[in-house]
Amino acid sequence: MEPASILIVEDEPVVAKDIQLSLQRLGYRVPATATSGEEAIRKAGDTHPDLILMDIVLKGKMDGVETARQIQRKQDVPVIYLTAYADDHTLERAKVTSPAGYMLKPYQANELRTTIELALHRAQHDRHMRERLRWIATTVRCIGDGIVTTDRGGRVTYMNPAAETFTGWSQEEAAGMSVTALMGFQEEGPVQQVDNPARQAMTQVRLVTIDEAVLVSKQGGCRAIRGSVAPVVVDGGTVLGAVLVFHEIASSGHGLQRLDERDEALRKVAERLGPPQGIINLCSWCKRVPDQSGEWYDLATFIAERSAIQFNGGLCPECMDRCFPCDGKHK
Repeated sequence: MEPASILIVEDEPVVAKDIQLSLQRLGYRVPATATSGEEAIRKAGDTHPDLILMDIVLKGKMDGVETARQIQRKQDVPVIYLTAYADDHTLERAKVTSPAGYMLKPYQANELRTTIELALHRAQHDRHMRERLRWIATTVRCIGDGIVTTDRGGRVTYMNPAAETFTGWSQEEAAGMSVTALMGFQEEGPVQQVDNPARQAMTQVRLVTIDEAVLVSKQGGCRAIRGSVAPVVVDGGTVLGAVLVFHEIASSGHGLQRLDERDEALRKVAERLGPPQGIINLCSWCKRVPDQSGEWYDLATFIAERSAIQFNGGLCPECMDRCFPCDGKHK
């Protein structure tokens, strides 16, 4: 097995040489050393080391922390800080770069070796985990089933493209919504069985099956779906959230039929009312409103409950005759 290559970044040549000899005695390869941040960035790009030993105080405009930040933007390489500084301010700045280790000078060779080996092992493990996550993420994006994840409060944290297509909501729009609001679950029909399925799965810590539900998209389209919801549980039993997986099915028709009947009724009313306007006439006596043909009928409650339309007070012709008859006599 080829020995790990380590780039040394140290502004004191004598110290850098001593570190190089120590590393070579421990069996590591040192392809280059650098005395400034700019030089370190260049040599890291040229040599692609397995690990960087970084001093914090360097020559030039950049210190070791900024140098590590710049390198890690371009390369996936662990950094161990080897420095004489351990004050709180330096430590807080170093934390931002997620170092693989932090050692103080003077160092012991066995401690250096232990720190390096642990850092190399963790870096390899992290790379494998990231690769696995990339495979999983790509699979989730490509799969035809809708996938929605939630936090422990049942609020949406992620949707795959299929779920976006089914619901009509983008992931950015849906973030923070409840599952029931996202999928437009109705209160009637078979969907009563899946009222907030994510919360049910997390509360009962079990797989919840959605046998058949009517999903209503953002645009109002309806489709029958089937799926399941599973809680995400870590060691110790703590629930982190839930994962909902669903797909479209051929509906039994009952739930969709009710929705179709409701939509048809609303459509007929909308046609009768005509296009919504900001202000319409309202009879102050009988509380009726006219449609486009001039016919008056009671829709005040219906309109007030479903819109933000304002009404002008007035009298329709029948109420005008009733209140102010032509012969001048009051009824």
